[in-house]
Amino acid sequence: MRILVAEDSRYYRKIIETVLNGWGYEVVLAKDGIGAWNIIRENNRPQLAILDWVMPNMNGLELCQTVRNSALNSYVYIILLTGMDKKDDLIAGLKAGADDYIVKPFDEQELKYRIQIGQRIIELENKISRLALTDWLTGLLNRRAFMERLESEVYRSWRLKSPLTLIMADLDNFKRINDEYGHLAGDKVIARFAAEILRHIRKYDFVGRFGGEEFILCIPEAGQIQALEIAERLRHETEDMQIKVAADLAPLSITASFGVYTASSQVFEDSNTLIKKADDYMYQAKTQGKNRVSPGQSEL
Repeated sequence: MRILVAEDSRYYRKIIETVLNGWGYEVVLAKDGIGAWNIIRENNRPQLAILDWVMPNMNGLELCQTVRNSALNSYVYIILLTGMDKKDDLIAGLKAGADDYIVKPFDEQELKYRIQIGQRIIELENKISRLALTDWLTGLLNRRAFMERLESEVYRSWRLKSPLTLIMADLDNFKRINDEYGHLAGDKVIARFAAEILRHIRKYDFVGRFGGEEFILCIPEAGQIQALEIAERLRHETEDMQIKVAADLAPLSITASFGVYTASSQVFEDSNTLIKKADDYMYQAKTQGKNRVSPGQSEL
């Protein structure tokens, strides 16, 4: 775990760094509030920060307030470090947004346990965030989270004039599985198919469960030929799968239909347009007999 230590005193900076390193933490140092704020603004920010109250440029209270008033995408747990130990000081620190408070000179064991409390809270916050963004059955991005990430990727791709392809996938005849074998069997089929998708994508691709038995893949920096290879390989592997849904039943075989759409690099197409076109090609694959890949590419 990475911990930010913002302290203008070289003496205290060194003591805290040595102690935290000894406990196995990675320490990121800042000499003043502005330096600490610049670190917190980074995407890979430490999620726990020990901030000195009295610092140049921006003090600990001001930094607490700045952090709490900012729309950061992950929670930063703040321990305020100060020589002031009056009740009014404690209240002021907590009111500014600090989660905890420790007085100089500090006891090492007290600091250790306060950090451990913060670590548990951070882990809980991260777990809650993951649950809010992922589909409960497959662990893939849920529809809302996928759309948010796709929005960013569409603008990045347009700015860089790099290829961007979407693959829409839908399990064939899925209603029959639910009707004949029950919804628990259907859930097992969906989870297995999701795992198969993850096995075939690159580390910078991302996947969402779009609803029911429908899934969507975003393949950044990949043109139509590369995306078609991914879709066809996934189609073939899906066709070959044998899914055990119950001890007393023979394994199920399934197929899926895929629509592939590659965005134009000449005319901007927004997220909804790209999804609609990938979805149209997927339904084209359905009407042409299912268990196939239907390609599409912007003509512009």
